[in-house]
Parts: sequence; C-alpha cells; structure tokens
Amino acid sequence: MTISTFMSIKIHFSLLFFFCSGFLISSAQKVSVDSTLIGVWKGTSICQIKNSPCHDENIVYHISKGHGLDSFKIVATKIVNGKEEEMGTLDFKFNKKTNQLISTDYGLWTFNLMGNKLDGTLIVRGDLYRIIKVSKEL
Repeated sequence: MTISTFMSIKIHFSLLFFFCSGFLISSAQKVSVDSTLIGVWKGTSICQIKNSPCHDENIVYHISKGHGLDSFKIVATKIVNGKEEEMGTLDFKFNKKTNQLISTDYGLWTFNLMGNKLDGTLIVRGDLYRIIKVSKEL
C-alpha cells in the first residue's frame, strides 16, 4: 500500500466518522428533548385580563409527540371539582435554538423549557392573556 492510498483511506474514515458522530449527537439531542417534553405536566394558568371571561385555573397538560419533526401535541385540561376537564388540543413546534415550544393556535403560545419546568405565556390580539407555569410529573 502506498502512502497516498493510506492517506486517502485515512481521510475517508475521518470523514465517515465526522458525519456519523454528527448524526448520533443530533439523534441523541432529539431523543433527549422528546423524553423531556413527553409526559404529564401540572401547574397554573393565571389570567392577566381582569374583568374578562378568563379565569385562573389549575391545569394539567398531557404532552405527546406530534406528526412532524420537532412537533408536539398538548391536550390541555383544567381541574374542576377535583377532576380533569378537557379544554382542547394544541399543536406545537419545538425550537431547539431558543429551547421553546411555540403554537399559533388561538393566539401565540410560547413556553420556555427549563429542565422539568415550562414557563409560558398566551398572547391574544397583542395582549398578554395568560401566564402559565407547569412542572413535569415524575
């Protein structure tokens, strides 16, 4: 084997390793985000518009994987008389750069992911409508 052949093989293996490592890291980050988000989250949704039909609520969010890449679904429930009442399902996208879940269903929903906590807001027609704080049930 000549030196040029050896160098060519070494370069090919180096490139293969480089591309495979990026794929594995990317896959590991995706699994980590999925496993962090998927589950049951409990907390509060506090109304910011006084004298409106909005009410403060104890809430439960059931987060599952959506159909697309970085897509998630939240089935939102509120606690009434000690039982969960479904309010609806929202579709979210996870932004890896900002570590945020975002939905434009019925306003702008933005949640900042910090470990096992999601701190969020709902903005409707330019007004801060709700402040939401939930923690993941372990």
